[in-house]
Amino acid sequence: MDFSDGSGSIRSDTTRPVSRRGYREHTNNGSALSRSGSMRPTSAYRGSTASRLTTGFGPAPPTAGRQQTAVTGFSMIDRPITQQGISGLRTGTGRGFRTRQLQDKRYWEELMQVKIREMKAEIARLSEQAEAGEREKSAKKHYEKRVRELAQELTDLQGRLADYNTAIRILNGEATKQSVEEQTRELEATNQKMQDEIEQVFMEKRRKENQLRQIREQIEKEQSTITKILAEMTVEQKDQYNELQTTAAALREEVEQSRTQLDLLNREKEEFAREISGSQIKVHLLELHRRLVAVEEKRDNMRNEINNRLDPQEEREKLLSQVREDNAAIAVLDNNATNLKEQIKKVQELIEQSEQATATRERLATELHTLPEKTRVMKEELVTLSDLEMLREQGEEQKKALEVELQQLREKLAPTESAVTEARNKLKTLQTSLEGNEMYSKLNSLEEEVAQLEARKTVLEEDIASITLKADYEPLKRQALDELAALNKKIIEDLNSVKSY
Repeated sequence: MDFSDGSGSIRSDTTRPVSRRGYREHTNNGSALSRSGSMRPTSAYRGSTASRLTTGFGPAPPTAGRQQTAVTGFSMIDRPITQQGISGLRTGTGRGFRTRQLQDKRYWEELMQVKIREMKAEIARLSEQAEAGEREKSAKKHYEKRVRELAQELTDLQGRLADYNTAIRILNGEATKQSVEEQTRELEATNQKMQDEIEQVFMEKRRKENQLRQIREQIEKEQSTITKILAEMTVEQKDQYNELQTTAAALREEVEQSRTQLDLLNREKEEFAREISGSQIKVHLLELHRRLVAVEEKRDNMRNEINNRLDPQEEREKLLSQVREDNAAIAVLDNNATNLKEQIKKVQELIEQSEQATATRERLATELHTLPEKTRVMKEELVTLSDLEMLREQGEEQKKALEVELQQLREKLAPTESAVTEARNKLKTLQTSLEGNEMYSKLNSLEEEVAQLEARKTVLEEDIASITLKADYEPLKRQALDELAALNKKIIEDLNSVKSY
């Protein structure tokens, strides 16, 4: 019975192992050294696995291995437990981060905190530098103020020194009372002159400020007027306005390209002239070439005259035909002279219209340019005024170009008039030579036919002129100017209506 009971107790012990609480209660009675190792010791300090076979007979007594665990006193803080189990011991490093086997959320949070601390330290350092810069700036202002005060004080002291020197000179007899009074009067006159100049400058400044204020008010009025006009414009008018702006930009670009090409040609001409003038041989060769061309032309004319020389009857008929041709040429030259005069008149009218269009274009361009700049400061308004000066210079350049064109037309007119005069003199000479000629009567009878031919030629010239006008850009230009004039007229009417309100 007793043996069976003992065996039953043995089975119960083997089926139900001892818990940690029972283990602590049992070890408290065994050794006092186990109190320091209340936590479960690590596997490195455990005994052999064979000791677990004795659990059926109660917990094993403390061994040397357990005593060493208690003596070392490692806590669970030194061996943190993660989701994957117990990690190794943390090794203390003198620098850098602690290397971890798992870079989990806590690792990245710690890394972010370290970076944030570094950024805060850098911000603090930069703030200190900024404060030091502000202190230096304030100190610099203070020193500059002190320098100005010292400069003023030095000027005062220099004046006092000059007064003392003058007094010493008077006491020593080097300067008389009259000379000092004369110097005083000169200084008073100089000071009065400088004061007058300062007053004039101040008055000029006030006048300029008033002009600037008036210009600003006028610009604001024009801006409001343009805004109103643009708001009242139809879609077609806006498209037409945009087309005119595009055409103006294209013309400006074309003028710029022509100017660039002209400058290039002028430079080439100057280079050629410089190259030729630098060598006397080249100059002499150029002169000889010109003479050779003139002599060859004269030789060809003489050969043609010799080859075309006819008998008297044919010569007479040739003279008559030449007279008719000369009359026709005179009529053509007269017509050309009339056309040139009309062209000169048209060019003058175009110059006047161009001046008006330039002024209107400048005003419209300035107003459109300043529309989105109502809230800008004085500097941007001054930039706008400088843009006005640029546009005015462009208008002056266009005006100069038209004047140059007018001068060229006048230069073309002078040779034409001289040719007409020469032809008339030649005609008079021929008529005088034909006074006693028998063919002169026939010439009178043929003049009617010449008149008819001239009328027919006039009709043909008109047809040619009409065909030429079809390929001319003048009508388009005139149409654009007329449309611009109509637009200006409408703007003026709107301005008058606004003023009447």
